[in-house]
Amino acid sequence: MPVRVESPVFQAYCGIEPPRFANRIELECAKILDYYRIPWDYEPHSFVLDRNDEGRVLSAFTPDFYLPEQDLFIEVTVMKQSLVTRKNRKLRELRRLYPNVRVKLFYRRDIERLAQRYRLRLAS
Repeated sequence: MPVRVESPVFQAYCGIEPPRFANRIELECAKILDYYRIPWDYEPHSFVLDRNDEGRVLSAFTPDFYLPEQDLFIEVTVMKQSLVTRKNRKLRELRRLYPNVRVKLFYRRDIERLAQRYRLRLAS
């Protein structure tokens, strides 16, 4: 369910439709990007990872953010480290199929460090 806790006006957001974040952590990351005026977009592209014989998509990966000035996709995950195996597998497959796509995965520990530094309150 998309987060509708608040609807800040983003200055550095370069998407077309207003973002509908999947969780509070994504919203907080967007606020950090916006605070530093780093142009960003939210989930602008899905990368197909697998198709069946009829061409139907079986697996895809949609990174949370895209930073056009850095040509960098960012995926944020706050799942327990023991549960990120599937996400890591998809990320490896993305890198294999799309070697020119730059993507960075931020884990829970990375987000917790950012939260501490920027005094963010993280949802459990």
